[in-house]
Amino acid sequence: MGSWGLPLAAAAFWTGLLLWDARPGPTLSWPSWVWLVLGLAGLAAAWIAAPSRRVEDPLARAGLAARPPEQVVAVASGAPDPRRGPLAALALLLIGLVLCGTGWGGLADLRRQASLLARIAPLPVELTGTVREDPLPGAYGWHVLIDARSVTWSTGAASLRETVWVSGDDEPPEVERGDLVDVSGRLEVPEDPGFADSLERRGIAAALRVDTLTRLGDSPSRFVRATQAVRRVIGGSIERVFPPREAGLLLGLALGDGSKLDTATERDFQATGLTHLLVVSGGNVAMVLAPILALAAAMGLARVGTAVIGVVAVVFFVILTGAEASVMRAGAMAVTALLGTLLGRPKSTGVVLSAAVLVLLVLDPWLVRSIGFQLSVMATAGLVALASPLGEAFGHVMPKPAAAAAGTTLAAQLAVTPVLLFHFHEIPLVTLLANVLAAPAVSPALMLGLIAAFLGVVWDPLGSLAGLVAQAPMRYLELLANVLGRAPVAHITSRGGAAVLVIGAIVVVTLAVALRTGWRPPRPAVVVAIGVMPLIVWTSAVAKGPPEGLTVRFFDVGQGDAALVTSPAGASILVDGGPDEDDVATELAALGVKRLDVLVASHPHADHIIGLPTVLARVPVGLVLQPGCEDGSALKADLDRAIADEGVEELHPHAGDELTVGDLRVEVLSPDRCWSGTESDTNNDAFVLRISLGDANVLIASESEEPAQEALLEAGVDLHGTVLKVPHHGAATSVPEFFQAVGADVAVVSVGENDYGHPVPATLDAVAETGAEVWRTDQRGTITVTFEGPTPVVASAR
Repeated sequence: MGSWGLPLAAAAFWTGLLLWDARPGPTLSWPSWVWLVLGLAGLAAAWIAAPSRRVEDPLARAGLAARPPEQVVAVASGAPDPRRGPLAALALLLIGLVLCGTGWGGLADLRRQASLLARIAPLPVELTGTVREDPLPGAYGWHVLIDARSVTWSTGAASLRETVWVSGDDEPPEVERGDLVDVSGRLEVPEDPGFADSLERRGIAAALRVDTLTRLGDSPSRFVRATQAVRRVIGGSIERVFPPREAGLLLGLALGDGSKLDTATERDFQATGLTHLLVVSGGNVAMVLAPILALAAAMGLARVGTAVIGVVAVVFFVILTGAEASVMRAGAMAVTALLGTLLGRPKSTGVVLSAAVLVLLVLDPWLVRSIGFQLSVMATAGLVALASPLGEAFGHVMPKPAAAAAGTTLAAQLAVTPVLLFHFHEIPLVTLLANVLAAPAVSPALMLGLIAAFLGVVWDPLGSLAGLVAQAPMRYLELLANVLGRAPVAHITSRGGAAVLVIGAIVVVTLAVALRTGWRPPRPAVVVAIGVMPLIVWTSAVAKGPPEGLTVRFFDVGQGDAALVTSPAGASILVDGGPDEDDVATELAALGVKRLDVLVASHPHADHIIGLPTVLARVPVGLVLQPGCEDGSALKADLDRAIADEGVEELHPHAGDELTVGDLRVEVLSPDRCWSGTESDTNNDAFVLRISLGDANVLIASESEEPAQEALLEAGVDLHGTVLKVPHHGAATSVPEFFQAVGADVAVVSVGENDYGHPVPATLDAVAETGAEVWRTDQRGTITVTFEGPTPVVASAR
């Protein structure tokens, strides 16, 4: 099959794994063993269809005997069978591998469905197992993955090998990956579709809400205990010799420990597409393996000894750094290459990558759904296919070192772009520049940082002195991410979907073929593309320019709030950021928003402010408005840190204050105090704003409840608004008189799937009785209201 055989085989098996969930209808809902049998039959047919190879006399091949005439060989071999050919064999092989992949994916899914923990849920249980990854803080507490080895419940006990998602409140427990722990709590099979799908992608069937978590000791495995000891020594030294921000950066870069990473730094790196620098990557494996192999060669070790040392070093490093997807891929490639060299059959990088991918997918079929694994494989494939020709092309216009860096960066970026657009729906165009500028500092930051850490193990002052040198490239990376993250550069955005992957793959493959073979597209196609491109750019620019009238977009962010107000003069106000870290920032990028004049955090509840720190990291903001009432939540503290990190001015206006934002007028109607003693003081502290442009206006009532609404009515505040953002997602916390006083023509309920019953029928009826037309984001998607003069015109995404 040549050099393309193994890559095609790996791609076929990968496709088969994905097809298990995509098989069409009940007609093809066969058991997994049927797919496996069909696949094995396909492989057998490929073997039969493969053309036979002539077996040449070894003496003749060595020149020690005369070769028989070609005519004799032809007669001896017989006439070729027209039914046997390389193309038919290859087609049958690929079909067989696709079917085998489908069956293998089905077996993995059967193991998940047969989960003992899912069967005994929702019972309280006690689990014993090992921590797979370090506990991570979240918006609502913390979570960690635990590989359970035994479980006890009220009526039984069992041994098992199953991974469970464990979560809890308050601070994360003092455990690290590899630790043996005892956990008690209540099992559950997640009902939330998003959460359930997220667990399913990891092959996890059950979650456990923890009551107690007790560390029993280090890992039961001596090998893993050794990695834990090294990690503690090096990690402890890093934390001693570096300031907290740089220590967090180096811990992620060198050891795969993201628990100490500064949140502002993380957001900056995400905004510039440099997130891959915050974790251990495949390049780290090469940095570790190269000196070890060089030392083995200098010691004169035999090929077998060198290979064994190399494999052990790779496995140790993979476990040490937490077996991240990219490191597993690189580790598997390194082991494959070492074994190939040992056997005297070294292969090309593309073949080694394909073999590593195939082996890993057989061992862990769930890797096919890992975004990290997908990105790592695609980036490496891009380097194999595109880095050299791009570097040569750039070499004609820039110095060779810069050309190599640009070619490598662009190759990896082109390959991962379809995957990023599919999963995350956006790519900042500044990414290429950021990666090129960052490349020279990454290796020095890592190597100097590790040298300082090793010196710190010997003597802290010596490590701290060396750390001063290592901080230079680290702070350069931090500054680069911070500056470029908010640069007014456009983003490539998409709505996701399979079409993005298909079209993106076609573009990348076409480019690779053109660069490597010299093929050029037909001239008519080039002419058409050149003619259409200005039209696309012009249409996009017009769509993303200032609106003709006051425009309000109520984003569909699920169970939460986020609204963008824009004006003909270019003023822009964002009110709240929804419950997801990235959704609103992505929406702003898709709309071409390069700056925000005002960002409003109506009140510090998760469904309103979780997305705001990311917005602050990616978009320049002129002013932040917050109520300024006391709140000790971690979410509020995170937002305050983000505001301080970005150096944005902050105001705490109250009822009666007015602001002019370009051609917009912003009136603060509530709160007139910081509430206490109500059922939800934080909700009553929330802003009620009226934003106007001439006679056109919108009243954004965020989450005010009965006490705040009644105070407004008793004070005789003018509440009229043509468009109303209904308070509290339409909950039963409003008084009908409030809606009557507003008298809106259009009422928007920002709501998503929830367990609270929002919006309640009584509230919807009270709004409708005022004559308002009610629109809901859970039913219509993002809702856009554009004023033609004082008249609102409503459009929705669906």
